[in-house]
Formats: sequence, structure tokens, C-alpha cells
Amino acid sequence: MRWLESICKNQDWVKIHSSEHPDVEGKRAVIVIEMTIHSLSQRIYELTMGISIEKNRFVIVVEPTLRGKVNVGESYEQELSWHDHERLWCTLCLDVSYEHRKLPFCDQLVSMALGLRDDVSTARRLPMLDLFLAHDQTDHVWIEGYDLNGPERRGRGIDDEKLIPMDIRMLCHKFACMIEELQYSAFEDYDRYDIIGEEMRNEAAKIRRNKLSRLES
Repeated sequence: MRWLESICKNQDWVKIHSSEHPDVEGKRAVIVIEMTIHSLSQRIYELTMGISIEKNRFVIVVEPTLRGKVNVGESYEQELSWHDHERLWCTLCLDVSYEHRKLPFCDQLVSMALGLRDDVSTARRLPMLDLFLAHDQTDHVWIEGYDLNGPERRGRGIDDEKLIPMDIRMLCHKFACMIEELQYSAFEDYDRYDIIGEEMRNEAAKIRRNKLSRLES
């Protein structure tokens, strides 16, 4: 942990903070580590991991989560980051690959931080991140998060739905229909994710083309 903090102190693109919280049910202390990462795409990511010490070894009790941030006005207390009072505007379901889960947790944090520092290059291998980068900050106000099944819109209820732009609603509806159709297919899970990932690539390219054509017009 000291080694990780020493590295972060010498880098202006990453900040790290840790705090201790009691876990009453588990009767143990949980250390929450937060990293703020300024990426080359000018986005800010927050990476959080909770760990505990059991039988003289570290145990991850909260899987790594990632949230992008932008200041869009009023914020709820539970949406505030430790580092600043910017609203957390969406969740990205990213994690280290299964074969690397046994690495020390600091190694996992560093690998994810480095991958998100150059998020544009990393997105070439991760369709979900590519779709996330295709949207801009105004789009993310309406998107709750991204996972392997696609984007999820933020609106809850008919009144909220009316506020969401039509293209965002149609995009989320498209992936929801794909998930439902693939659920009863003969494809294995990995095959389903490949199909959805390919569609994410297609949609990301389409979004960029539409944005570019609007700028040119």
C-alpha cells in the first residue's frame, strides 16, 4: 500500500485515498481505497475497492467498481465522491480478468488505473468502454451505467422517460430486446457477450458518425 501511494504521489493524473469503515455484521474493519484517474480522453474515473484483513491476509469484500464523473448541478449526498463534490454520472461494470483475480489487490488497482489512463487505447479491446467513450457528458446524464449487456437509461417512470432523448431511449431499448432474445437461444454466455460486444462496436461507430455529421452541418 505504501508502494502504491508513493507511485501515485509522483503522478499528476492519479490520486489515491483510503479510509476505514466498521463492518458491524462481519465484526471487522473494512478499508475503502479510492483512486481518481484523469484519462487521456479528458474523462475522470473513480475506482473503488473495499478490503478487510482476515486471518492475517487481505480479503476483497467489495469488488472493484468504476464511475465516471461530471459536474451537472445538484447532487445527492450518496452520489458524492470523497475527492470532490462532483456528481457520479454513470457506472462502468469493469473488472480485472478472471485469471488475474489472484493478483495482490494493489496490482489489480494499478493495472486498472493504467488501462483507464489511456482509455482510448483500452477501448479498442473493450466494446463496452468503446460505447461509453462514443457518448459525451450530456449523453451520460441520461445513462445509468454500462455493463456487458449494454447501456441502461437513468429514467424511472413515465415523466422521466419523456426527458430522455429519443436516441438514448432507442439505444437502451435495442440492447434490452437483444438480451431477451439471446436469453432463450442456444448460444453460450461467452457467445452472447461476443454478439452484444459486436453490436456495441457498431453502435459506437454510428454514434460517432452522427456526431461528426452534425458538426459538419
